[in-house]
Amino acid sequence: MLKISNLDYPLVDEQHLEIKELTVTKGQSLLVVGDNASGKSVLAQILSGAISDYQGNVNFNVTVASLSFELEAQTLAFDRKNDDSEFTPGGVDLGRTAKQVILQLDKSEEAPETEQFNSLMNLLAIDDLLTKPFKVLSTGETRKVLLAKALMSSPQLLILDEPYAGLDIASQAHLTLVLEQLIAQGISIILFDFYHASLPASIDQLIYLQAGSIVLSGARQQLVNSTRWKALTNTHYSLPHHLPDCLNYQHLDEDCPLVEMKNVSVSFNEHVLFSDLNWCFTRGQHWRIKGPNGCGKSTLLAMISGDSTKAYGKDIHLFGVKRGSGESVWDIKRHYGTVSAQLHRDYRASTTLLETVLSGFFDSIGLYDRVEKSQINIAKEWLVLLGLSDKENYAFSQLSYGEQRLALIARAVVKLPMVLILDEPCQGLDNKNRAKVLALVDYIASRSRTNILFVSHDVRDVLTCLTDEMEFIAKGNVQLNKIK
Repeated sequence: MLKISNLDYPLVDEQHLEIKELTVTKGQSLLVVGDNASGKSVLAQILSGAISDYQGNVNFNVTVASLSFELEAQTLAFDRKNDDSEFTPGGVDLGRTAKQVILQLDKSEEAPETEQFNSLMNLLAIDDLLTKPFKVLSTGETRKVLLAKALMSSPQLLILDEPYAGLDIASQAHLTLVLEQLIAQGISIILFDFYHASLPASIDQLIYLQAGSIVLSGARQQLVNSTRWKALTNTHYSLPHHLPDCLNYQHLDEDCPLVEMKNVSVSFNEHVLFSDLNWCFTRGQHWRIKGPNGCGKSTLLAMISGDSTKAYGKDIHLFGVKRGSGESVWDIKRHYGTVSAQLHRDYRASTTLLETVLSGFFDSIGLYDRVEKSQINIAKEWLVLLGLSDKENYAFSQLSYGEQRLALIARAVVKLPMVLILDEPCQGLDNKNRAKVLALVDYIASRSRTNILFVSHDVRDVLTCLTDEMEFIAKGNVQLNKIK
């Protein structure tokens, strides 16, 4: 079904993805695991056809379909390129619906339904997404839609690069059941991810990549119980003795809430995301915001960070100033540091890693301002803390997806903002970097004046600093709870 021989493709730091021989037979499935920058996503792109200028042989004798962050970015880029907002009534072109993306249609084309289509929608349970514009879907929702698109081609082999990323807990469990069912139907799956026990049990073969080479290969259960596995996956990190100097926020009223909302309701195309929300976010609080995919978490965060027009006309005060009373977006953004899947998708500037981090001082995508020596020193300190100092002059686009996410985390924290918005911050991070980032966030919360707003669907993402919880529940209701 798949045979790789003498594969060679350059990575970074003069490393290469080198696989002398790898065979996956018909009916067999495979887990490919490893740390950030190990070559996993590069191998996934080679197998999916996104990279073709490699040395060696990669041969298939089956039909192949894929799911990846790169495919998501390409799909969104297509809608951006074909955006007709200036010619559209109301000035907003919402692009293709999820259904049109699944069926690979233009936004003007009708989407016929077939027995295969209806069967897949039932299997994936995404009927409620079909009429929504693809570009407004949450990260988890886009993953579901792109999986449906892949399955519409009736593949015999599925290449899945981090398919669980962004999915809420119920959707993660459902995806595992779907993958188990597909495997039972004879579809082979090569799944690239960071190892966790909830990955489908039917995928019982595993390879571990490190610096572009296969260092472990064999039966999954036998490998994960081995001494070698424990040595490879051992988590070590160190916290700083001090945090780099932060910005001065003495101009803010100490007694004023950071965010205050009164009776705020938000709908999209007559679908209520949340209604009559009364929320007061004050200094010293660190909030977990939870709820299923598409419930409005990211919309809420975008409203308070100046990234959503949904805030207009609402009773929202940010740092004591009523939203829409003459303040600029930059007046708002200077108090925030943000990490999100949307920012990651949008960060397409031609910058080095160091410049990407420095752009956090100016809340810009790209670096267009003159930087001070002190800012450069602070940015470099954060790169040391996150283990990226040896790559400060690399192009952001040259980094692996996980390294890019670390860069955006450094960009968010570089000025130790008054409010740090972490919307699925660990997406794309290996288990070691995940543990380091979470420990660093707890450290920031305890050693600085930064207040945390945290969103994650991953049960591994535990912060001890959290004091309060906002939970989006059914029918637009939001529940506020005290954690400690």
